[in-house]
Amino acid sequence: MITILLYGMLFGVLLSFLIGPVFFVLLETSIKKGIKPAIFIDLGVLLSDVLYLIAAYFFAQRILESLNDNSYIKYVAAAVFIFMGVLSILKKQSPQKGNNIDLDSLDTPAEMDTILFKKRTYLTYILKGIGLNAINPGVLVYWIAACTTATDELHVPEHLLIYYFGATLATMFGIDVLKIYFASKLKNKLTPKALHNIGIVVGCVLIFFGIVVAFRDIS
Repeated sequence: MITILLYGMLFGVLLSFLIGPVFFVLLETSIKKGIKPAIFIDLGVLLSDVLYLIAAYFFAQRILESLNDNSYIKYVAAAVFIFMGVLSILKKQSPQKGNNIDLDSLDTPAEMDTILFKKRTYLTYILKGIGLNAINPGVLVYWIAACTTATDELHVPEHLLIYYFGATLATMFGIDVLKIYFASKLKNKLTPKALHNIGIVVGCVLIFFGIVVAFRDIS
């Protein structure tokens, strides 16, 4: 069991340092908006990964055939990445100060509306994380490859796969939180111009990934 968990953690470390669009979006969100929004985006990414893992394990062959038969999927994903990149380049944002709200001190409808608004906002961040991961067909393909590697190369028994991939996902999330934390330290030290330049860089990266997705054989 310990060996299985170690293998899972090592795989999680490897995946955590793969550079993809999620990596740059998390850093940008952490720098511009703070730790909480970035963590909620990462929670959405984590949920999407779990769903993809389940799909990869039970429907791998069917998914690969579907991706081959419906090549337009990658063009839709590419268009979304490029659109997000253009928005990131055009959007201008200034540093935002964090607001710590004491729930016990809130006793007016207006203040409670503020809390409800924040909850809806955090849900939006989670959905953004899910969408950001879900639109990239390459993510599903590498989880299929991960399932194949775990069973065929590492010979992880089926009943222990949940522990293996649980360790993988937990490690990925933990390392992402560290990235988010250290990136957030830059938030109050950057000028609006610097923040805009970060948006331009992230936008260009997203456009680049969109082009890569469009021209790459995803299956």
